[in-house]
Amino acid sequence: MKLDYPLEGVKVLALEQYIAGPDCTMWLADNGAEVIKIERPKVGEPRRNYLPIVEDEAGNKAYGGFKIYNRNKKSVTLDLQKEEGREIYRELIGRADVVVENLGPGTIKKLGLEYETLEKINPRLIYAAISGFGRLEEYRGVYSDRPAFDPVIQAMAGILDHIGEEDGPPLWGLPGMADLFTSVVTGYAILLALFMREKTGRGQFIDSSMYDSLVSLNAMGIMIYSFAGLVVRRGTAGKFQYPMGTFQVGDGSYVALLVANEFIWERFCRAIGREDLIKDPRTENGLLRVQNRDFLDPVVHEWMQARTNDQVVHELIKEGVPVGPVQSTEDLVNCPHLKARKMLLEIDDPIAGKRIFAKTPFRMTGVKEPPAKTAPDLGEHTDAILRDWLKYDESKISGLRRNGIV
Repeated sequence: MKLDYPLEGVKVLALEQYIAGPDCTMWLADNGAEVIKIERPKVGEPRRNYLPIVEDEAGNKAYGGFKIYNRNKKSVTLDLQKEEGREIYRELIGRADVVVENLGPGTIKKLGLEYETLEKINPRLIYAAISGFGRLEEYRGVYSDRPAFDPVIQAMAGILDHIGEEDGPPLWGLPGMADLFTSVVTGYAILLALFMREKTGRGQFIDSSMYDSLVSLNAMGIMIYSFAGLVVRRGTAGKFQYPMGTFQVGDGSYVALLVANEFIWERFCRAIGREDLIKDPRTENGLLRVQNRDFLDPVVHEWMQARTNDQVVHELIKEGVPVGPVQSTEDLVNCPHLKARKMLLEIDDPIAGKRIFAKTPFRMTGVKEPPAKTAPDLGEHTDAILRDWLKYDESKISGLRRNGIV
């Protein structure tokens, strides 16, 4: 059997909003799944109005905040507040493989569309629920009913406590980290469930928590606390190795590097012309180097300040020291390595024109390049899906539209 994409033939219903759900299903769509985004008639999901905006000469607007996480999907409008809309959704469930849902706490239960109801319609259904703090009753915690957004989760999972200067406030370093990492974790769980279904014939419920996801990302901090009783907190200084972190160079820009062991320390010493430091008793291991930062800092900074970014990177790489420039988004868009990796996807949007997006970050030898269809207009595929999936005729679809169901 020949497949162009790994998930070809997999049908996904997406009751999603903001980032975690949409990013997860976009990855599935990039790899061949047919993703049907269920949205409210006339309104759509909240990110349809998220900046930045590109406007054409006719006044039509394209919202980058929506386009970024919704490529390669189909949009169906359906009013789930009405019983007729819920009945259509249940019919779609009978033909779906996967549901990805990240509505607010309690929303899906109020609609009567929770997994326990849907699995009776389709026992093979895989239902992935993304929430801030988890849903399964047997794992219920004190935060389970709380709403959450990315900065809340980053703060509570200890991530923000790692970011910033040692004597400064915690910083929100990468907006969307909690959503984006949870989307990857959820996609991984969906693939496991699909694999398991091939053996058991049954679907299952996936309880994906943003809080759990970011706590797992903080595994190093938890391990250090457990083994050493230390709380690693914010500050650019390495706690267990040196040199480690970001360093300003002579042209005012920054590089990042990590001397992770004694072999790399020897290479670093050769690169900066200080082989005498290799056997210095003050620098024999990472902890000693950290303890003797007052001695080493002037040595490292003097060498860095005498060189440009390109020179620092070239001279350290030549000796096998892992180092890289601190790059801007503009640098990434123009990066020759990313272009060679085909990591930047150009999508031609009817309003915005050709725009660049980050691509799925892995390559497979046995499949085609991912498709590059712009995010759908609201309800763009409603008629086609009702015809193809449910065999509705034009008269029935027109009636549903008149009644505001679609």
